[in-house]
Amino acid sequence: MPKPCLFECSVDLDAPIDVVFAFHGDPHNVGKISPGWQKVAVERADHTPHPDAEFEIVVRFFGVLPLRWRGVWREVVAPDRLVDEAVKSPFAFWRHRHEFHALDSRRTRMTDHVEYLFPGGWLGKWFGETAGRLQFHLMFADRHARTKRWMHDHAQTR
Repeated sequence: MPKPCLFECSVDLDAPIDVVFAFHGDPHNVGKISPGWQKVAVERADHTPHPDAEFEIVVRFFGVLPLRWRGVWREVVAPDRLVDEAVKSPFAFWRHRHEFHALDSRRTRMTDHVEYLFPGGWLGKWFGETAGRLQFHLMFADRHARTKRWMHDHAQTR
């Protein structure tokens, strides 16, 4: 198997680190920050993450193609880091590390580190480094904008 591709991006959020950590630790919130063209339904998940806890979601691209996803929390280090890994997904490999860094008592920098590999060996690797990377840029730009809005509207920062 080729070495996974790596995608990283960060966003500064107007919310305390514990609020940002708790929000991202609850898979039920992923639908609140997913792009409009990507509908997410949680089939099974705890509201609080803990190591080895599994969650199941269904992602529908453009409302039609259902992709089942089963993930597991590999690391839960409150309030600094969450790591989820796909057990079953459209990817040959998927690991998503969310890192949180308090900028001060009211603001947090969140960084997404995604290691991924599309199926298909070297052809999947090439796709991941080209069209897949473009898709991640678009998806995470949208997710971060939605997260920023949600934190602004709902987080207790004052």
